[in-house]
Amino acid sequence: MMEEVDNIIIHSLRQIGCDIEESVTNLSGFNTELVVEATVKCLDIIRPGLGLSTVLPINMAARFRLGATLAQACSELGYKGDIGYQTFLYSSEADLRKVFMFLIEKLPKESDKTLSEPVSNIALLEKSIATAIAQQLSAPWLPHYCHTKGFRNRGRARIPYRSVNLEVPKIENGEEYQDYYIHYLQSVPEQVQNESSLLPSLISYNARALHSHSMSLIDQINWLNKQHCDKITEVNVSSSDVNVLNRISMKDTTLPSKELQTEDNDTREIKLEKQILSDKVEKQDIQIECEKLRSDIEELQDAIKNLTTSVTQVTINYQNEEKELTLNEEQKKIKARIYDLFQGGEENIKKLEAAIEATTNKLINLGNQWEKHRVPLIQKYRQEREKHSTKASASQKKLDEIKLLKEKERELQEECRNKDQQYSQLVTEVQKLPKEVNRSAYTQRILEIINNIRKQRDEINKVLADTREIQKEINMLTGRLERSFTVVDELIFRDARTNEASRKAYKLLATLHSDCSELVSLVEETGATIREIRDLEEQNDSEATKNVGANLERITADLKQMKQETAELTAKLQSKAS
Repeated sequence: MMEEVDNIIIHSLRQIGCDIEESVTNLSGFNTELVVEATVKCLDIIRPGLGLSTVLPINMAARFRLGATLAQACSELGYKGDIGYQTFLYSSEADLRKVFMFLIEKLPKESDKTLSEPVSNIALLEKSIATAIAQQLSAPWLPHYCHTKGFRNRGRARIPYRSVNLEVPKIENGEEYQDYYIHYLQSVPEQVQNESSLLPSLISYNARALHSHSMSLIDQINWLNKQHCDKITEVNVSSSDVNVLNRISMKDTTLPSKELQTEDNDTREIKLEKQILSDKVEKQDIQIECEKLRSDIEELQDAIKNLTTSVTQVTINYQNEEKELTLNEEQKKIKARIYDLFQGGEENIKKLEAAIEATTNKLINLGNQWEKHRVPLIQKYRQEREKHSTKASASQKKLDEIKLLKEKERELQEECRNKDQQYSQLVTEVQKLPKEVNRSAYTQRILEIINNIRKQRDEINKVLADTREIQKEINMLTGRLERSFTVVDELIFRDARTNEASRKAYKLLATLHSDCSELVSLVEETGATIREIRDLEEQNDSEATKNVGANLERITADLKQMKQETAELTAKLQSKAS
């Protein structure tokens, strides 16, 4: 059975990248280097980022530190057994088996990633497309004539690029083209000659559209640049208007009468300059008027703002005064009523007292009537409240039961979901297992091991049952023997007072009883000694499996190496000190 466990451990360690030779079939073939490498790789997978080296260092102090670090990491993961640096440096087969079984159980499952991934058709299609693109991108580039199969060869060698001018509806054409677009214009697939020219035609149409859009953008940029240049020239020209006018006047005075009749190039330039200057002067006047109007508008806006603020303040004051007026009017009415009452004060007081007495009597009568009606109503209210409380308690119980059922249903749904996840996880694990492994042989071997364990358990139960039966028979016979001895002892002791033979028989009975008791105690001691011998033999076998002799030799060699390293370090320190 231990061989099967060792095979499973070795197979798991090979899967995570441990370099284990094929000749190694159990953990007894593991040396210290292999033990350290396997442990470090398991810990790196369980807790990434430890940064431990898989190579056993030469220095003995570094070895002890590495072993202590590995032991501490295993203890932090939850290993409950006895572990230390000696577990890895001077390991025994049983300790290694326990440690590696613990680490292999802690390894993360690969199928946990697949459970969180979507399994819909769209997700599978996207995943297949991504893998195909990744494979194509990872492949080196080759010319199309070097490919014997694949998309590159089909797209370049067999399908030529033939495009057709497409006609697409445009919004800026207006409503007069809508009827044509709806009833007479063919769709894009119908405008092309064949399917192979559809994609090139769309690419060409989009390229033309992008080119025209970019040209329109360029025209807009040029227009903006032109406007900016015009503004700059206007500013420059405005500063040189006086010079231009002087130059024009000088030309006008110097021209002869014949040249005025025939317009040549100079006169045309003069007229053009005059026209430009007049336009500029007019433009400057318009700008000055616009500035004046703008300033007037701003002043009017400020005046309107001031007036609106004053109007709001006046309305607020008006509202406050109206409130004060209404309060004053109410107080005036109250004071007028009080003044009217003061004229016949005594009579009014008597009337008020009579009215108060009448109202108190009326209130007393109403209170008595209310008491008559209140008592049965209170009793009825109490009865209804009790009924309602009983109904409410029953409904509350039902609500509590419903809540418990809902919680139970939620727990069952969660359990079903976990079971489904475990099932899908196990299915993916089974699918990921290598197909060349003969699982039937492993299954048959596991079933045989289970049958052997079951048989051993049945035999152990039979032995325990037989032992219990024998123990019962021994106890029963011991009790019967004690009772028989007490009866015989009484009978013989009774006759021994008068009969000499009875005295001798009594003495022989006492000696026989003591000898039998000694024999029984000796048998019990012999059984206990045999059990101790068996325990010692088992301990001897377990100590023999720990390879104490080999470990002692290794410890001795390591001790010599440590002494040598200590001596070298001491010599270096002395040389530095001197």
